[in-house]
Order: sequence, then C-alpha cells, then structure tokens
Amino acid sequence: MVDVLAIGFDELLVALLRQCLNGDFSEGNLWLCLEMVTLFLTYWDCLLDEEPLVLTKALYVFLRLLADHCRVSSNVVIYALKRMEVEFCVRLLRERFSLCLNIGRDLIRLLQDLVHVPEFKGILKDFLLNPKQFRADGFGDISQVYRTKTPSLYFLLRITPEMETQLRFLLTRVKFGSQKRYQIWFAKKFLKVPERETVLTDIVKFICCSVGITQSDILPRWAVIGWLLKSCKKSYVEANLKLALFYDWLFFDENTDNVMNIEPAILLMVNSIPKYMEVTHTLLEFLLIVVDNYDIERKEIIIKGVSRALSTLVKKGVIGSLDVLIRCDIISKILREMLGKLVIGHAG
Repeated sequence: MVDVLAIGFDELLVALLRQCLNGDFSEGNLWLCLEMVTLFLTYWDCLLDEEPLVLTKALYVFLRLLADHCRVSSNVVIYALKRMEVEFCVRLLRERFSLCLNIGRDLIRLLQDLVHVPEFKGILKDFLLNPKQFRADGFGDISQVYRTKTPSLYFLLRITPEMETQLRFLLTRVKFGSQKRYQIWFAKKFLKVPERETVLTDIVKFICCSVGITQSDILPRWAVIGWLLKSCKKSYVEANLKLALFYDWLFFDENTDNVMNIEPAILLMVNSIPKYMEVTHTLLEFLLIVVDNYDIERKEIIIKGVSRALSTLVKKGVIGSLDVLIRCDIISKILREMLGKLVIGHAG
C-alpha cells in the first residue's frame, strides 16, 4: 500500500501502531513492533514526502515502546528491535527536528524517560545547551517546546481501540459508586500481566486530554485516575503516572491550554480529603517537588505555569477556593506553606 501510495495508507499505519502494545513481550507483539519500525525505516523518504506527520506519530509510539524495551537486556529479539527503534527515533530527531516539534511538550517527557540511553541523553543535552544543533527555524530554547500543548491525537496512539471503547464506556455510562465490577473487568482484560502496568501512564494522559467532562451522576475522571494510581505496583510507574497527570500544569497558559486537561488532578486531591489523605498528600508533595526540581534553569516558567493553572481552576469554578488545600489542617504544614508561597508569590 505504501509502494503505490494507496488512499488511506497513513491511517492504516496509525491503526497498526496502536496495536504495538507497551509492556507486552509476547512473540506476536514483538514481531509487529519489528515489522513497523522496519517499514518506517525502509520507506523513510517516501513517508517524508507524502505523509510526514505519520512519522511524528511513529516517533511518539517508538519512544514509549523503547521505555519498556530498554528495561529488558537479555532478550536477543528485543535487543535487535530496540536498536532499530533507537535508529529511527534519533534519525528523526536529529535530521527533521522541526517536524518533531508537532508533538509538543510531551516529547520532552518521553525523552526524559530514556535519559539512561546515551543517544537520547545527548539529544536532551543539546536541547538544553546547544539548540542550534537541530537546525530548526525559530527554535532557540527548550522553553518553546514546553509552551506547545501536545495534540490529543498523540495520546490515542498508546491506547488500543478496544481499550478506548471500554474507557469511554466507563466514563460515560457507569454510575458513580457502581464502578467496582467494571474496573475489575478492565484490570483483568488489559492489566493482568505485571509488565503491562506501564500503560497506566498512557491511560491517564488519554483520560485527561481526550475525554470530556461527564454527567454529574457518572463516574468522574478523577475517580478513575485515583483507582489507576492505587493500581501502581512499581515506583517508577507511579512517578511517571504522576508526572503525566501534572505535566500540563507545569507550563499552563490559559490562552492555549484547556482547563479540562488539568481538572482531574485538582479534583482528585480535593475529593480525597479526608478519607484518602495519603492520595492528597502524595500528589501535592509530588507537584511541589517537581516545581522546584524539574528544570532548575527555567524554574520561573514552571512556577508561573503552575500558578496560572491553580488560579484558572478557581476562576473557572472547578474548585471554589484554594483554601480547601492551604487551610486543611490534616495536610502537612510544610506542604501547605509551600503551596501558599507559590500562590501568593505569583499574585505578588
């Protein structure tokens, strides 16, 4: 189909990419991953000429797959696969970076999950210290990528159509309070293998950025995310999930970002008081630590982003006031003071 540029070949490629599963090391899934990365390398010039945006979708998928594949070192098949995935991703980032900018800020989030891979460590270093290396018109600093919201279509790439259907059913048809049996079914269907846990991060991004607000009596997005957070067994998956949940907060701009993308995180923190205080505490602590440490050289941008996110959530009526957190005695005094300084500092 690619050879003859058949109508819709790009849509077929995207459909196949969605079937390349994270955390699945079965023979069939590894075969599909290998076939897809081979195809993209083989038809590089053709795709670049005819459907360049499909290359950015492949980049998003292979970066996510690499995060799992690089955690396995003894498998000969995976070793060969990840070398090809690295080749494709590095080539696109180095040779066609202006095209990669279409992905937006979550490109940086994915690359940071691969900082232990020398090739990507070098790319991130150049992002920070030598941006002209990428020869992209108008690109002069990583902060420009931070300010670009990632289109929701990229988050769909890591959710299979079947999983998408079930999640949309859960969030549009299931009554709040009656969700337990549906969640058990979902976990058995899609999360039964421990390695599949890494897909939780992708589900959170999908829920935050690709699913709209539901009716008042329907299972809310924040409750599903709370369940997913509690489902994390591995600490690195939990950390990645929290970063995915808060990532749009860090660079929020009310002129370009959507308040619905940041709504689940605040409602999860607020609605976990007082019954699930450990959830409120761990999320607030994570957010404040990230503000201080994510990018020290550009800390002011992040402080401004989080402050704007908080003020917009109040202004839009998502929560009545930040006092629900700042004046909550059962939240750590240190965290309350840090949050208060963040809000007052921005207001000042």
